[in-house]
Amino acid sequence: MLKISEMAELANTTRRTLIYYDQKNIFKPKYKTSTDYRYYDYSQLYDLLFILGLRSLNLSLSEIKAIKDQPQASQTAYLLNAQSKVNKKIAEFVRIQQVLEKKIEKQASLDHEVLYKPVIKQRPQITFWCSRQAVNDTEAEVAQLYAEFYKQLDTLTIMDTTKSGYLTNLSIDNLAGYDEATFRMIKEVGSVKHKRLIPVLKKEAANYACVLVDNTTTGIHRGLNQLKTFCRQQHLKTDDYLWQINSGDLAMENGVSKYIWLDFTILNSVDDALIALN
Repeated sequence: MLKISEMAELANTTRRTLIYYDQKNIFKPKYKTSTDYRYYDYSQLYDLLFILGLRSLNLSLSEIKAIKDQPQASQTAYLLNAQSKVNKKIAEFVRIQQVLEKKIEKQASLDHEVLYKPVIKQRPQITFWCSRQAVNDTEAEVAQLYAEFYKQLDTLTIMDTTKSGYLTNLSIDNLAGYDEATFRMIKEVGSVKHKRLIPVLKKEAANYACVLVDNTTTGIHRGLNQLKTFCRQQHLKTDDYLWQINSGDLAMENGVSKYIWLDFTILNSVDDALIALN
C-alpha cells in the first residue's frame, strides 16, 4: 500500500489536497488507522487522476462529486457539460490573445503619430454601439453613462482595444460650447453577439480633419483650436459632430486612453478646398 505522501507524489499533487479530498468525501483512502494515518492502493491512482483532471477544468468539488456519484453510463452528460465549459474557456482565451495582439499593434502604430499636428485622414467606415445622450459632462454623469453602457456588454468587450470614445454635438465654429455639449459614448461593434438590443450608429468612410491630443481638458481645447485654424486655412467645411476616439490602451478607472483623436468629417471635397486655397 501507499502512504499519503507516496500517493501524492505519484499523482503530482500534495498531501494537503488528499486530506482535503478525504474530508469532503471526494477521494478517500483505502485504509485509515485509528491515528488517522492514510493508506492507498495503487488501483486508486486512476480515480485520483480523473478527479485532478476535472479540477484542472475548473469544475467545483460538488460538480465532481455529482459526476462520481452517477453510474458509469450516466456520467457522459456531466462530462459533455464539462467539455462545453472548457470550449467556452478556450474561446475566451483566444479573444484575450486577440485583444493583446491588437494592443501591441495599436501601440506600435501610435508611436509614429505626432501630437497637436492637424492632418487630413481618410477614415474607413466603422459601426459603433452607442449609449443614450448625456445631459452634461460632469464626472458623475460620465461615470453613470459608462456604467449603464458597458453593463450591456461583456467583460472582454470592455477590455477589447477596438475603437471607443465619444460622439459630441459640436460645431467647429462654436468650440466655446464644448464643455456644455451633449455627447454619446461609443464602442466599435465587435464579433461578440449580445442578447440585448444595443443602439448603433455609423461613422461613415470619408475624409476627416484630425488631430491627436493629450486626453485632458486642456489638451482637447488646444487641439480643437488648432483644428479650427487648420480648417480655415485649408477652406474645409466640417460636420457639426466631433468624434473623440481613444487612441490606445484604456485607463479603466475613467474609460479613456492617454491620447485621443479629435475628428471632424470634411463635407466639401478636399480637392475643391485646395483649389479655393490657391
